[in-house]
Amino acid sequence: MLRRDDSELPESWLDGALARFAADNDDLVLQTRSLLTRIVADAPRHARLANTLSMLEHIGSHKIMTTQHAPDIDQATLKHVHEEAGHAVFMKRQAEKTAQRPLAYADEELLAPAAARMYFQRLEAALVRTLTERRGPRSVYLYMSMIVEFRALWFYGLYQQTLERARQALSLKRVLGEEQNHLADVAQRLEIAGELSDAHTAELVGREKVLYGRLLGALQRAVA
Repeated sequence: MLRRDDSELPESWLDGALARFAADNDDLVLQTRSLLTRIVADAPRHARLANTLSMLEHIGSHKIMTTQHAPDIDQATLKHVHEEAGHAVFMKRQAEKTAQRPLAYADEELLAPAAARMYFQRLEAALVRTLTERRGPRSVYLYMSMIVEFRALWFYGLYQQTLERARQALSLKRVLGEEQNHLADVAQRLEIAGELSDAHTAELVGREKVLYGRLLGALQRAVA
């Protein structure tokens, strides 16, 4: 368990955690970049990817709404769900702009839809199994948000680089900034509650990497 030290936490802890996440996922960078390069170069596939990301953001916002509905819900949580829903709208808008037509969250208009949905479901199940006996519902939500934000920042960062190399007008900088703020917020809230744990974080990040690897493989097969 980490101890509170306002001069060092959560900023220095978060910087270290992000550096460890990047190092632990270094073996997946080339595969992800290669996948994104192929997708961005093909408008129909790119539209389906953006639509899939929109669906994932929508699932995330829905999970917050369905699990965090106690009378004492705070502004930070409401802001989080609002911005996640906003990201779903943003990605949907980009998907439909690229496709030049309306898109639904139907399997034929997504990339690896079953794997994308299962990524969230299995990650949530892993967190509940790991944390429920030792942590309350609020902590499960905060840990889930933190682990997802680690991946979102990593993936959207590579996506942004790919867009820039392809000279695409789409920019993810606002989304990246909001995801960074979400990550800092949930880490701080866990730390203030005395529940920010290196051991739990490392265990959950490891489980998420396995699930992301499965999703990455499914995406690769979808564009093969």
